[in-house]
This record gives sequence, structure tokens and C-alpha cells, in this order.
Amino acid sequence: MLGRILDIAIPVLVLGGLAAYLGLMAAGLLANWHLPYPASYLWLAATGCPALGVAMMYWRARSDRPVLQGDER
Repeated sequence: MLGRILDIAIPVLVLGGLAAYLGLMAAGLLANWHLPYPASYLWLAATGCPALGVAMMYWRARSDRPVLQGDER
């Protein structure tokens, strides 16, 4: 069950967070609008989602590695 949730959550976090970050960057460039970084929670969410997705990928890869028995390497 957790594996299926992670299969969906990891790409959503990474791609959704990157899209939000790029959207904020585009809004800043096109409309001359900016949010003070890091004081804005919008920037924190936009940069935190991809970071959380990457952390979950590393956690998942570590938990999915084969378990060695005895003298196996």
C-alpha cells in the first residue's frame, strides 16, 4: 500500500514543485512581481516539494535494496 502511494506521490511532488517554482519565477519576470525569499511560505512550498520528493526517492531506493545473507557481497 505504501509503495503504491509513493509511486504516485514522488513524481507529483517533484514535478508539481518544479512547476510551481517555475511559475513563480515566470510571474516574477513577466509581471515584475516578486515575493521576498525566504520570508514567503509560497517560496518555501515551491522549493520544499521537489526536495521532499527527492528525499523520498532516496529513502525508497535504500529500503528496496537487496538484503545480503551471511558472506554475500
